[in-house]
Amino acid sequence: MILGITGSFGAGKSTVREEFSALGWQFFDADEICHLIYAGKEGTFFTRITETWGREILSPAGNIDRKKLAAKVFGKPQELKKLTDILYPELDKRLVEAIRNCRERQQNGAFEIPLLFENNYEKYFDAVLTVWGASSVRHKRLREMRHFTDEEIRKRENQQLPSDEKLEKADFALINNGSKELLRRQINDLMIKITNGKKDE
Repeated sequence: MILGITGSFGAGKSTVREEFSALGWQFFDADEICHLIYAGKEGTFFTRITETWGREILSPAGNIDRKKLAAKVFGKPQELKKLTDILYPELDKRLVEAIRNCRERQQNGAFEIPLLFENNYEKYFDAVLTVWGASSVRHKRLREMRHFTDEEIRKRENQQLPSDEKLEKADFALINNGSKELLRRQINDLMIKITNGKKDE
């Protein structure tokens, strides 16, 4: 099974990752893949970024400085589109390669992608799982555990589909409004559904 995992900001995808990894799934994080892409000092991505925004966006060590680059594109839709047009093909390539490796090795693979539906990545997966949490619960977690302000939360959420829409589009769902133990029981039930080839109705 190759499973795509998504969910709104603060829904608890990292906790789901821990549980899936403990069950022996190969787990991949799109954000971590992006970090690896940005870390390279050569190749097509590095060249296109520096050609577009200049070497002033590099760190003293010669890497792409994501904060400097963000300052160039933040609040500028045309500049942001330039960045996504450069980044997403490279991300696509690495996702497809990782998925192919999982299939060749006959491993269960889970891929956490916050903007899965927004970028039409569902086509790559056997099924999609949405981790859902009520907005009041998610916002409380983000404020208390990750120290986000309400304005920062609002800006992040404006970049994503509404959580209810992600829930409707998914094949499976985890409702993460309570304890880790409750989430763990849902994941165990999910494993039974996956094994039996059933999807949520």
